[in-house]
Amino acid sequence: MGVVDTAEKNILKRKMYAEKIADENLNKALKNEDVRIVFVKCKKLVVEIAKAKVEGRDTTDLRNEYNNGRKLIADMLKADGINKDDMKPHYTCTKCEDTGYVNGEKCECLKKEISNELARLGGIDLNNFARFGNDYSVFEDQAMAKTLYSKMRKFVDNLHTTKYDIVLLIGDTGVGKTHLLECMTTHAIDNGLTVKYSTAFNFNQDMLKYHCSDVEDKDAIMYPYLDSEILFIDDLGSENQIKNVTNEYLYLVINERMQQHKKTVITTNLNMKQIQDVYGERIFSRLMHKKQSLKINFAGDDLRIKKSNK
Repeated sequence: MGVVDTAEKNILKRKMYAEKIADENLNKALKNEDVRIVFVKCKKLVVEIAKAKVEGRDTTDLRNEYNNGRKLIADMLKADGINKDDMKPHYTCTKCEDTGYVNGEKCECLKKEISNELARLGGIDLNNFARFGNDYSVFEDQAMAKTLYSKMRKFVDNLHTTKYDIVLLIGDTGVGKTHLLECMTTHAIDNGLTVKYSTAFNFNQDMLKYHCSDVEDKDAIMYPYLDSEILFIDDLGSENQIKNVTNEYLYLVINERMQQHKKTVITTNLNMKQIQDVYGERIFSRLMHKKQSLKINFAGDDLRIKKSNK
């Protein structure tokens, strides 16, 4: 079962549970014989009203009778200590009523479920990921950190209108690149975007698996990397180079996503010369694209997280 199928199944479970509870509450209410009689009468009135409308007859009296019946039911239920709203399904998502789709498009709840499923498959606990906040006290240069974090938050907020398809965060270990990437990941999911987060090592392993898989298994591996609205790859350059795999599939993913204007955010400890030496001219040219790529250098220790005194 693919990621989308699993996510749709999880959403459907919510729908079925909400409707199950509503049905149980309705059956409980209908144990009152007086309620049951009026309820059946109201159901028949719905049919009569529809028939009258088709025939062009006035439905005022029928509607009044129906509304009076509904009010009588509500009063009887209240006397029994039952809330009439409990007989309606209380869906987790009111936009799609737990179907996962609105007007044929993926609902934000389904996108979030897909992202959560992708994270689960990648062994990532999003509950432990950092989030954007207003406290920059862990940084030595708080003003610069605030400016950068605000810029990346806006990048996520305006994902579908920004001209940049690649964001490359370059800097030494410990300057906060991964922390920022985590903040962007959680914020994107909160915004209802489909997200794939991966370390460079895990990306490399997935591409090796893809390279060695049977044709029928390949789509499930590659799909998240190509289809997600935003792809995060952390610590590019830390993975082992695998011949005919690492560079070939990294280029394939980056190039395809740029062609589709889907966004990719990458962190790396490598400088520009090292990126070119390790990954070659094709990948380097995509990462350094003048119009579609945004390069951010975490210069020196400007954003270095303060060391603990413990």
